[in-house]
Amino acid sequence: MPTNALIAIGAGAVSALASVTLGSGAFVSVFVAYAAPLPLFLVGLSAGPRMAGIAATAGFVVAGLLAGAAGAGIYGLVHALPAWMVVRQSLLWTQGPRGQAIWYPPGAIVSWLTLLGAALFLGAAFALSGSGGMENEVREFLDQAFRGVAPELTETDRGTILGTIMPFFPAATGSSWVIMIVVNAVLAQAILAKSGRSLRPTPAYVDVRLADWTSWVLVATAALALLGPGDIEYIGRNLTVILAVPFLFLGLVVAHALARRMPYGTMMLAAFYLFLLVSGWAMLVVAGVGVVEQWIGLRHRMAGPDAGTEPDRSEES
Repeated sequence: MPTNALIAIGAGAVSALASVTLGSGAFVSVFVAYAAPLPLFLVGLSAGPRMAGIAATAGFVVAGLLAGAAGAGIYGLVHALPAWMVVRQSLLWTQGPRGQAIWYPPGAIVSWLTLLGAALFLGAAFALSGSGGMENEVREFLDQAFRGVAPELTETDRGTILGTIMPFFPAATGSSWVIMIVVNAVLAQAILAKSGRSLRPTPAYVDVRLADWTSWVLVATAALALLGPGDIEYIGRNLTVILAVPFLFLGLVVAHALARRMPYGTMMLAAFYLFLLVSGWAMLVVAGVGVVEQWIGLRHRMAGPDAGTEPDRSEES
């Protein structure tokens, strides 16, 4: 068996082991599981989509052996499928007019990844539609979880916590999943680029742009959240937050562009990220900035009249 295939199988096994550790209940297992896609990205971005597929398949099999059919299914949807998809899109390229390689844009990759997350969320919503609706199922799930991990809570206290968490719990889960995949992909690319083993150059993240259709999908789900009745409103609200994740990244790009033009920019960015970690509302504001950037080009306006025309968006698809 070729060496690359053996490495891919080993990476898939490590990825699956990291994924199933979440079932142990240990606090550190959350961070280990968060890094489960990293071995898949390291293989895929250095050896290509075929090796990424072998690693993902090996991980699927190992997850099934360790955690049964349900564990394999979760691993396949949460880690293997998105990692393979991101690797495949990342390594697509066309030849430019001067013979240069034009790589598939990272903003479009994030847009498609988020759409996959939205599709998984809608699949869950459809599966729960015949059992009292998604909102009721989420409430029941969280209620049982808190009864198990915090039995000392009174009925009133538990109800207060549920009222705070439940409205956006699916959105928080889906958004963190998209962020997890993106962070692992960026980290893998950085590791491979430093060792000279990456198949594509590291993108200029400060110049990232989203696919043009992303904002229209967000507008459609926001309308669903505002106008939909009952469970439709709940689904639309959470779907809107998940689909806002690409704009969160775009808002962060704007923040970096602004910091580069200010004194003590690095210190300001550090304080800014610390604030984001403790404030969910701040993330929504940053996502809002990303929406404005997508529509009117804040970075171009900050650059001033000497920056010339806005970059061509023809490749953002």
